[in-house]
Amino acid sequence: MSEYTNLNPSGHLLFDIARLNIEEATPLNLFGYNESVGTTYETIWNFGGPYTFPVSAVVMSVASSSAADTSKPIKVTGLNDKCEVISEIITTNAVDGTTPVAGTLSFYRINQVLNLTGTHAGNISVTNGGTTYGYIAAGEGISQACVYTVPAEHSIYLFRIDLNSATANSNQYLTLRNKTVSSTGLVVNTARATSATTQSSYDRQVPFRINEKTDFEFDCKSSNSTNEVAIFVEAVLLKNPWGRE
Repeated sequence: MSEYTNLNPSGHLLFDIARLNIEEATPLNLFGYNESVGTTYETIWNFGGPYTFPVSAVVMSVASSSAADTSKPIKVTGLNDKCEVISEIITTNAVDGTTPVAGTLSFYRINQVLNLTGTHAGNISVTNGGTTYGYIAAGEGISQACVYTVPAEHSIYLFRIDLNSATANSNQYLTLRNKTVSSTGLVVNTARATSATTQSSYDRQVPFRINEKTDFEFDCKSSNSTNEVAIFVEAVLLKNPWGRE
């Protein structure tokens, strides 16, 4: 069972988790946006379209859309083929940022991409075999994707979801869903909801649990035309008790 890591608890559980004051509990804030959500489901991530997960662990390459983005250290964080957390810093090409540079680790999943220094003029892509698995838009510094895979021996607990849209039109609405894929391949689409307002908030009094090794994402579609959509998810990553999944 998780315990306080020091003798100065605040009395507010989620605040203490954010302070890293609860053993084996880590705050997890997921955020993403999609500038052009159409009438079929798309992942809420800024590369656009449905997200594709690797079918096996592969070595990733990093490149920018701008030649000026030379020698940028890009931290890629994800999971190996055992769903254990791994990370690697891949530095963009020193002469031409558009030339892909391969890493050395094999990633089964990517949960975050981060530029560790300065700004970047172009879009940073993390790819393998022509498929983009991680993406940082120009000048943003961090990936903006509501896509996550739960590490082995852990679960995540969703507390709050905020959905935002630049489109508020009584004649069209957005449909949001939480898509999960288990380690055995079971696909479940849960918590589908519709919204025709600029902001919808879902505050779970009892958090929604997602098991270890599960892929999950938030997808969205529009009833008409295209919409810009953003999402913010507040969750806690917690190590499972011994003997339980």
